[in-house]
Amino acid sequence: MSASIAITSTHLRPVDMRKDLPGIADLIEICFASTMDADGREYVRQIRRMALEMRGLGISLGSVRRFSVPIQGYVWLENNRIVGNLTLIPYFKGGKVVYMIANVAVHPEFRRRGIARQMTQQGMNHARDHGAAATWLQVREDNHEASQLYLSLGFIERARRTTWTFDPSAQPAAPMLPQVTIRRRTANDWHFQRRWLLEIYPPEISWNLPFNVDRLRPGFWREFLRWMNGERQEAWSAWLADRYLGAAVWEPGNVITDVIWLATNPLEEDLAAQALLAYSHRVLSPRRPVTINFPAGFAAKGIQSAGFRAHNT
Repeated sequence: MSASIAITSTHLRPVDMRKDLPGIADLIEICFASTMDADGREYVRQIRRMALEMRGLGISLGSVRRFSVPIQGYVWLENNRIVGNLTLIPYFKGGKVVYMIANVAVHPEFRRRGIARQMTQQGMNHARDHGAAATWLQVREDNHEASQLYLSLGFIERARRTTWTFDPSAQPAAPMLPQVTIRRRTANDWHFQRRWLLEIYPPEISWNLPFNVDRLRPGFWREFLRWMNGERQEAWSAWLADRYLGAAVWEPGNVITDVIWLATNPLEEDLAAQALLAYSHRVLSPRRPVTINFPAGFAAKGIQSAGFRAHNT
């Protein structure tokens, strides 16, 4: 991480929750309109709702945390208009503070002026000054200019992931594979499922995902506790004769999109993914989109054959 760079530009300042939220929402919509998914659109709606509540009710900043809004971050202003934004999200990873830089956005009319670089540098400084052990960010594979910017600032690529989505209201369900048997996941399947889950979602990747491998473990008492707590989860396994292909676990998402955690036999990952995901269309809600986070390039043919499309990498 670079040496500390103080805010010297009169255009750059910390986010002011009481007046910046509408401008941030507008900017995010302009900059990410072509790549925004259902959760992204809901995120913008939450920012707007929070802005209205703060304006109309004089709501305290402490109550903001029930919304997924940019509480920390920086904005860039031109003539009192927000044309740049950077959000900072703190996480706790292994007892240490880690910051995620997100929503780095510059209005199209103000790009190629060094605004993104200055905001990112300030975000890095903020993270270090607040005791961060590391600073992470995510960038789309096709955003070459942003990738080069972050590499020039010292970031290192640690992983490449693809987010796959299936929208049952817009995409037809894929046919089942008759040669593969789908059945309820049991405790006997857990040994291999857990091993493959940890390979697909290693700690250096899963810390900022809603992933907890122990939460996915099968067992009567775990299912009973989930039922008592009103938590929902569905899990199923795929077999080809006596060969275990893998398992899938569905969980409801916190916003609009539900999640499937996929554990596939690495020797037959395409067949496993296609069979498990084709079955998901028969048992899940016909109204809610589903998303999968998976290593880029892995099981891509099988996931696509099950009707999912790559949203971003």
